[in-house]
Amino acid sequence: MRYWVRVVAALAVAGCSGSAPNAERILASNVASDEAPPIVFETQMRSDIEVPACASESQGHAQIKILQDGTIESIVILNNKGDESVRFGHIHHLSAGATTGPIIWWLSSPVGVDLNLTDRHIDIRQTGIFVANPHFSTGAAALAELLANPSAFYVNFHSDICPGGVARGFLP
Repeated sequence: MRYWVRVVAALAVAGCSGSAPNAERILASNVASDEAPPIVFETQMRSDIEVPACASESQGHAQIKILQDGTIESIVILNNKGDESVRFGHIHHLSAGATTGPIIWWLSSPVGVDLNLTDRHIDIRQTGIFVANPHFSTGAAALAELLANPSAFYVNFHSDICPGGVARGFLP
């Protein structure tokens, strides 16, 4: 019970402060318990919001969990209606005004390898693999920004038919 009071109090303070909570505050408020729930983001992935646009019927759902220690776990379900060969997937970050951004975490492994997944129903469960990039030199900096501004991040997967991305979904 004491743990939940601390979490609710921390969230209330963060909500009243006028700024989004950062990684340190959220993770610090949860350190009191190994039983603390992860932070979870979910998004629907569609081809019509890809850049460049992709004429595919494939779509999906991504769940991104941030655990107490900052580890990112993902579950991505793709409905491969287009019978495409799915290559790989990741989380990107967008700068203000941009339409695409650099890869921040890979959600498929081995990193950079074309997986050639052709099943009609594709289920990928992966721990996010951080890669240094032009936006963030460390995973901690990327995580802090993800927690503070999740809508600046999107999940997408690529295919042979749509190499720029077959399905994209923005985090809420």
